[in-house]
Formats: sequence, structure tokens, C-alpha cells
Amino acid sequence: MTCRQRILSLLPLLSCIWLVSGCHRERPTEVRVEGGVTPVFNLSGNGDLSSFSVYLVSPSDFEIGRTVDSLSDDSFFTEPPVWSIEAQPDWLHGRRVEDISRLTYGVVPPGYKQRIPANGSAPPAIISGRKYFFHCDTTNAPTAAGGFQVAAGKVVPLKLGLPCIGGSNGKNVTVPCIDHP
Repeated sequence: MTCRQRILSLLPLLSCIWLVSGCHRERPTEVRVEGGVTPVFNLSGNGDLSSFSVYLVSPSDFEIGRTVDSLSDDSFFTEPPVWSIEAQPDWLHGRRVEDISRLTYGVVPPGYKQRIPANGSAPPAIISGRKYFFHCDTTNAPTAAGGFQVAAGKVVPLKLGLPCIGGSNGKNVTVPCIDHP
């Protein structure tokens, strides 16, 4: 067998190795919410968790044409989060989502600090029948968000139909959104 024949016989193997190595790229963050009166967020993906927040959604959050100060979730919702954690020492130093795997409402995982409520106080209990929004902010992969409520003692995932943010006369305002959690 000549050198050229050996090289040509290795090309299919090298091509397969190259294709398989590409399968380990960025995987979007996914959150599946389950549990009872205390939600449990099952995390998957290969990003690093920067922060995680849970908001109680009020009826005014659905209003179209409402002015919003900035594009942040904290500005979008009319009330601050009911629970929020962030990576320490900063958002760039979060743990891998897959390593955390499960995040229980009100339980701060190692390497994180509770931002809201302040001073490590317990967050308010989830109110049965009310709608909640969660936002899972990650680095190195797309973030995830969604809605849920507790009904009959069980968490039920929801598609909330919240508006999006658009520009109007130099201001950020809520506009109809076709596909939003």
C-alpha cells in the first residue's frame, strides 16, 4: 500500500471524527418546571447559569402600549421578582447548567447569592392559581424563559402570551408578540 493510498483510506475516518466533534457545540438552555406548591426547575443545556428569576405576573403586565424603561425583565414586569439568584462573584462565573440540574424555588445553590428577597429571607409562597414567569439567564448558550402556575397542588407549565418590547417615538413600549413564553 502506498503512502497516498493510506492517506486516502484515513480520510473517511478523519471526516467522521470531525463531524462527531461538531456535535458537542452549544446546546440551548431548557427548563422544565414541575413539582407541587414549591416549583422545581429541571435545567439542561451546556451553558453556565448567570442568574435565575421568578416573577409574579400581574394583569397590567399584559397591557399593550405600556412604556418600559429598559429591555431588562426587571423593567418589563410591573413588580420586582419574587425570587432571584445570581452567580458569584459575578454573572460570568456561573456553574454549568447541567451540573446544577435541579433548582428548587427558594433554595440557593452553591456558588450563587440570593438577590431577592434581600438578606437571605425566604421568598413568598407561590400563590395557587396565579401566573408566574421565570427567566434563566445563561452564558455560552441561549437563555430560557417560561410560565407556570400551581393548580390543585401541582405545577402546570403555561404559555403566558406576554407582549414583546418594541420602539415607538424613541421609547420602549409593549407590543403584541406572536411567540413568547
